[in-house]
Amino acid sequence: MPTNLFISFAHEDTEQLQSLRALAKNPNHQLEFHDRSELEPVKDKAGTPLPYPPNDRRAETIRKELKKKLDKSTKMVVIVGESTHKSQWVNWEIRTFYDKKHGYPGKTKKRIRAMRLKGCHEAILPKAIEELSIPAMNWDLEGFYSWLIT
Repeated sequence: MPTNLFISFAHEDTEQLQSLRALAKNPNHQLEFHDRSELEPVKDKAGTPLPYPPNDRRAETIRKELKKKLDKSTKMVVIVGESTHKSQWVNWEIRTFYDKKHGYPGKTKKRIRAMRLKGCHEAILPKAIEELSIPAMNWDLEGFYSWLIT
């Protein structure tokens, strides 16, 4: 049965993220999950991504939508590229997911995994990953799959 997965990422990494999503949709590949993450940045009526940080009152709508998606997810993978550590939203998603799942049975930290993108093996991890001592791995689809199904 597929895992309900929330993928946290910086929008600069969307292209590489699409590769991961494509594998999950490929019936010939063992990787399978229900993607519960936000696919596009939230935009205003003109189509411009909203620049509000998570603690801004104007971001309330975004936070509510993301919380719904986090509620439906049982695991989270943080896709780490060169600029992911700068994203306030990625850190907010990690902390919010951790707080939501902290009271559930099982190890909360095992529900979250950071995975550095190909070519980003030295990328700085988001602050929330380090503060919560969440395990990180380099791009490894077999390792990712093993973690996903456990």
